[in-house]
Amino acid sequence: MLLAVDGSENSLRAARLALRFCRLSPKVEVTALYVGPSCHSLFPDPGGCSFIKQKELDQEIEARAEKVFSAVREVFAPEGKEFRAAVERGNAAEAIARLAREGQYDLVVVGSRGYGEPGGMTLGSVSHKVIHLAPCPVVVVK
Repeated sequence: MLLAVDGSENSLRAARLALRFCRLSPKVEVTALYVGPSCHSLFPDPGGCSFIKQKELDQEIEARAEKVFSAVREVFAPEGKEFRAAVERGNAAEAIARLAREGQYDLVVVGSRGYGEPGGMTLGSVSHKVIHLAPCPVVVVK
């Protein structure tokens, strides 16, 4: 199971639902995925992604991801359930669908509204895009 998380309340609800799925079988494995922005999406001008900016962005993404994974651990810990943590960069929906495809996941669990990407209200939410891009069933939690 691929659990997409961003630290929002809906993504933590998704984590709680993922844990409920885990209760159905001890064989269920969970990967929690946090997707941060890519440098090029934030600084599209040529040369905008200098090594220094990329390094600072990577450090910020890793720090945010660890906070999110810590919150997911709090959900999973009372039942002794472990999960793998993964961090990707780029468009969130595309990264979730790509990892679901490459990892041959059976299910994606995602919150209905997270912190999202700028422009999400006009272009459609990340969860809506994941439904259309993912190669497997997607559960959207509200």
